[in-house]
Amino acid sequence: MYENIKPLKVNIISDIHYYAREMGCEGKAFDKANATASNEMVHSKEILEALMDQLAKDEADIVLVSGDTTCKAEKPSHEGVIRVLRSLKERGKRVYVITATHDFNGDGMTYAYDGDERKKVPGTKREELLDMYWEFGPNEAISVHKDSMSYVVQLCDGYRLFALNDDRNLKGASGFSDDCFEWIKEQIEDAKKNGQFIIPMTHHPMLSPSPFYKIIGGGNIMGEAEKRIDEFTEMGLNYMFTGHTHMQDISYKYTDNDKIFYDITTAGAVGYPATFRQVVFDPAKGHINVDSVDVDFELGGRKIKDYLEDKFFGMIRRVIAKAGSDIPEFARMANSFSVKPGLIYQIGWIIKPFAKLLNKLTIGSLAPLCKKESGLKKADWQDIKDESVVNFIVSLVANLYGGDSPYSPDTAYYKITMGILAIIDSILAVFGIKIGKILKGAESVQ
Repeated sequence: MYENIKPLKVNIISDIHYYAREMGCEGKAFDKANATASNEMVHSKEILEALMDQLAKDEADIVLVSGDTTCKAEKPSHEGVIRVLRSLKERGKRVYVITATHDFNGDGMTYAYDGDERKKVPGTKREELLDMYWEFGPNEAISVHKDSMSYVVQLCDGYRLFALNDDRNLKGASGFSDDCFEWIKEQIEDAKKNGQFIIPMTHHPMLSPSPFYKIIGGGNIMGEAEKRIDEFTEMGLNYMFTGHTHMQDISYKYTDNDKIFYDITTAGAVGYPATFRQVVFDPAKGHINVDSVDVDFELGGRKIKDYLEDKFFGMIRRVIAKAGSDIPEFARMANSFSVKPGLIYQIGWIIKPFAKLLNKLTIGSLAPLCKKESGLKKADWQDIKDESVVNFIVSLVANLYGGDSPYSPDTAYYKITMGILAIIDSILAVFGIKIGKILKGAESVQ
């Protein structure tokens, strides 16, 4: 079907979270916000400009942006990121954008920081976004679904981009409304009829990047994802480019009809790990090659990835410390990791005593507690017995975000972690809180 289509290279970035410094970047109020921001707020402009320079020099002339262009929908942030993206277009690149949940405020208000104060200021309403980003895709569209702000573009001979905005189509949650999905089906059928290869992107992931994320951030998976995956695969679409989690990940799942679906997530552009995707499509050979590339920028004489890694590790440690001492503050900070505050308030009283122990625990003191659940013998974890549990948690989370998977299911690390989760699950079940079922999820290949 695609034997005459030539290969195509595109670059994909996500979760820019651009922050305009005129919203305030000094004082206690800003410092508090910045301390738990997974993205870099103060230097987001410089990092993004460096990324644009990098993309401008690359041979690919197509750049896709899969949502969350701003920090918290600040008008100056939208204006800033549009200027930077426009500069890339002026250098000959074609830029296609979808917006997402960070790009609008339900009440049209956001926050600015002034010394010790965080004050409400006008932000951006959702209905403003289509016009604001009209020049980045919708203006070239062969079809637009205005309510969802989704669109389809003929990129070149043989390729159609499906830019699918899923920000709030299911009664306030992410996902595709029935009306939107009917439009998507019509567009897929038209593309197939005309022999076009589909490049689909949306914002929220359709598969969890790991069992751990499904526990703490399951609410951030696209609404009705399993249903939509079945429908997509039945129509011959078996992959989706996504963002939102800030994790560099490729996960896959076999459907009940033995079809396979891939979720290819791109991490944040100005937060750890500061990477983007380079993708080469070769439909004639049935190949899609996906690479990860670090943003080429230095801050304070250090590579931006190293700088952000230190910031990220420090944030994780602060979150763990608050989990054992201050549940309200823990709930606020955990939101940076896509953990809903409501979940923390629900189970925080159980987490708190465990968190207090974490800084004292080693793998050797933790492993015996779950030997039944993990199935491990003492000899299996002796070589890691003196390792700090906090260091392990930091490493685990950082590797999840960075796209590394050193803790495969056959390692002691993985089995001990899942064993402890099983114990917590059994404790929560006594109180009617069930998380055990979500320990089985998609497989991750990166």
